[in-house]
Amino acid sequence: MTSNSVPEERPSTPGTPEGVPGVVQPAVVTGSGDLVRRAAWSTGGIVAQGVARLAYTVVIGRALGSADLGHVSAVLSLSIFAALVWPTAAGNAASRYIAFAVARGQDDRDVVRLLTRTWALSVVVLGAVAVPVAWGWTHDGVLAATAAWTVAGYGAYAYARTGALGRGRARRVGLADVGTGLLSLAGLAGVLAVGSDSLVLVPISVGYTVFAVVCWPKGVAGPTELPRTGVLSFTAWNVLAGLATNGLLQLAMISAEVFAAPAQVGVYAAAFTIATPASMVGQAVSQIIVPAFAHETGNGSLRDRRRLAVFLVFTAGCVVVFGAIAALAGFVMPLFYPEQGVAAAPVLRGLLVGVFVFTIALVPAAFLLAAGRSGEVAVASLTGLVAGVVVIAVSVSSAPLTAGTTGFVVGSVVSLVALVAVGFRPGRASDGSQTKRRATVQ
Repeated sequence: MTSNSVPEERPSTPGTPEGVPGVVQPAVVTGSGDLVRRAAWSTGGIVAQGVARLAYTVVIGRALGSADLGHVSAVLSLSIFAALVWPTAAGNAASRYIAFAVARGQDDRDVVRLLTRTWALSVVVLGAVAVPVAWGWTHDGVLAATAAWTVAGYGAYAYARTGALGRGRARRVGLADVGTGLLSLAGLAGVLAVGSDSLVLVPISVGYTVFAVVCWPKGVAGPTELPRTGVLSFTAWNVLAGLATNGLLQLAMISAEVFAAPAQVGVYAAAFTIATPASMVGQAVSQIIVPAFAHETGNGSLRDRRRLAVFLVFTAGCVVVFGAIAALAGFVMPLFYPEQGVAAAPVLRGLLVGVFVFTIALVPAAFLLAAGRSGEVAVASLTGLVAGVVVIAVSVSSAPLTAGTTGFVVGSVVSLVALVAVGFRPGRASDGSQTKRRATVQ
């Protein structure tokens, strides 16, 4: 390994994961203490990033009012949704394959280059598409143009973050989250101070870009080459899984922007800015689970006591966190948003139900992804997406403000049930028997 590795965070020597040719070695389980430390750094960083984003939108809501708050929240949701189309999935693939390469000392430069090329193509296309969409919402040429940078910048952030975690750099990721979050807030203060309201998306775009530069995943040389077989198919299935899980939350905000009255959009956006950081906790934990379990034997089944314990403990923690936020909604919302807070409190409680279900579903999904069962995750999650979109379409005419929330809750519940059912199903072996016959990645 070269100096780009982080020896103190390197996983224990494992067995070969599904789909990667090679002789199976006895799998050594990653220590629970190491997993907790990485999860703490990743979660701490994502919480800091979420708090910074919350503060960002709170400042915009107070300084510019409901309409601008709604527009900015919709563009930020668009950036997350667009990243799901490829950049986030490419990052998940990088995380899984890099983690395996680190564990066995393999050369992963070709795999990283392949994923980076596809990422670059995707953000160019997605950034270009974002401009007319943002223009249709805001009718502000400068804001629409900067939306392209926001979409591309978040795509770079999503790819770099998960790729770096695959290399075991959770501490670097956590510190970069904190630093770039503060950078974004400082930049926003400067933009508002000089009265350049149309540039309010630039500071957060700069923050995402700086994060990507600091944490960009780079390939590392090794004595043997990590095969590229199946990398893109794994990523493609991961796109469907990501859109089907995280996509519904972003569609909830987008549907409010499209169908609700401008004043109502500001109320919904206020609630959404509180709910979104809460949803990031599950993503932070799942980003740790994928590389941590990628090199283990097994098929990601929840019948494994260790995996089931992680899922149950995480669920119990989420009950406490989300329950507390819901209970304090009536008190907290007016503090953050004096204009929209009272009306936004019940909207927040509804969103939190969906975010809670969505968040705990990320854990069984991450176990399955780590085992290479991305196709099954995608199919299970798509059932929830279809159910959620149908509910939104049916109810949007009678309840334009809350249709997105209702669809999000229903879709998240369906996805959770489907993922848990798949997780408890025996499934096919992912490591030993598959690699012995040199299978390709799903």
